[in-house]
Amino acid sequence: MKSTFLLLSSRLLSAATAGALLGATAFAQAPAAPGSPPAAPAERPKPLGYTDQTYVRNSAKSLFYLIQLANAAKAVTDPNLTRLRDSTAQDLATALKGLTTIAEAHGEKVPTEVAGNDKFDLDRLAKVKPDKFPKEWVEALFKEIKHLHHDTELAATTAQDDDLKSFLTNYSPTINGVFSNAEAADKAAKAPLKK
Repeated sequence: MKSTFLLLSSRLLSAATAGALLGATAFAQAPAAPGSPPAAPAERPKPLGYTDQTYVRNSAKSLFYLIQLANAAKAVTDPNLTRLRDSTAQDLATALKGLTTIAEAHGEKVPTEVAGNDKFDLDRLAKVKPDKFPKEWVEALFKEIKHLHHDTELAATTAQDDDLKSFLTNYSPTINGVFSNAEAADKAAKAPLKK
C-alpha cells in the first residue's frame, strides 16, 4: 500500500509540475519594448440610457429611410417637389452623419440598408404609375418625417446624453424644416384641383 501511495503521489506531483510549467509559459506575456508605455486595455464605449438608445436607433433608421425615399423620387419634375426631394436628401444625410458619430461612440449600429415595411414601401412606390407617383411619394415622405419630427421634439426634452443633446440642438431645426416643407407639399397634394 505504501508503494502504491508513493507511486500515485509521484505521478500527481510530476503532472502538477508539468502543468505549472506549461501554464506559466502559455500565459506569459512578451515583455514590452524598452521605452514604450504599457499597453492600455481597450475601453468599452459608455452605453446610452434606454430612451436615448431608443431615439438613436429609431431616428437613424428613419433618417436612412427618408434619404432612400428622397433618392427614389428622381423622376419628379414639379419644381416644388424637386426642391423638397433635394433638400430632404441633403439635409437629412448631414443629420444622419452626425447621429452616426454619436451612435458609434456609444457602441450602437446604424442601419446601412432598408428592411421590413420600409423596403416594402419603397418597392411599392417603384411600381406606382408616373402620374400618381408624386402624390404617393409626398404622402410616404410626410408620414415618416412627421414621426421623426415628433420623436425629435420629445427627445429634445428627455435626452440625458450630452452628445445627443448637442445633436438635437443642432439638427432639430433641420428636421423641423423638412417637416414643414413636407407638410406644405402634402396639403398641396391633397387640395382639390381648381378648375
